[in-house]
Amino acid sequence: MTIRVPRQVDHKARRDHITEALLDIVAQRGLEAISLRTVAEQAGVSIGRIQHYFASKDDLLAYAIEYQDWLIQQRWNQQSWPEGDPTPRQALRWLMLQMIPDSSQRRREWLVGVAYLIRMIDSPKLRALYIEGLPRLLDLLAGLIRTAQETGDIAPERDPAREAELLFGIADSQGPPVVLGLRTPQQATETIDYYLDHLFR
Repeated sequence: MTIRVPRQVDHKARRDHITEALLDIVAQRGLEAISLRTVAEQAGVSIGRIQHYFASKDDLLAYAIEYQDWLIQQRWNQQSWPEGDPTPRQALRWLMLQMIPDSSQRRREWLVGVAYLIRMIDSPKLRALYIEGLPRLLDLLAGLIRTAQETGDIAPERDPAREAELLFGIADSQGPPVVLGLRTPQQATETIDYYLDHLFR
């Protein structure tokens, strides 16, 4: 008698496959194009499979933005941090450059982020995800600025919290003109370097 061993199903892989389809749709056509049907067609699965893993469209949308945050973290972990023991300036520059949509992956991340921003206004669950993430990034930037002040590389009268907000704002503002082709990633990088030149002595 042949004993059949049940096939192991990777449920996370199935959820992530569905989520990748959703993110592609959002980046190409916006959140208004999202429905269980369009996601099912993009993913090549049945609507029933989507409903098996996600109780509602809102649950799918919430999982998708958390999944994208995880992808970004993985990308950051895999990319080359400045060699050796990076200076605060090198670390700040590296972090800011990660925000420039200079590749297809970063372009998708940026477009998805913009699309979700509108949805967050009326979705406390989605808004909470954003509210949790931004302060952590600002605290990281401010901490690097304080370290540079301790070594005398940044003037002591500079407010680390304010400077962190400015650095984030400068880097974040490069997205629209780069995506629309009005500026190149190199020009965006030069803008970031220009401000860092003025921040550091």
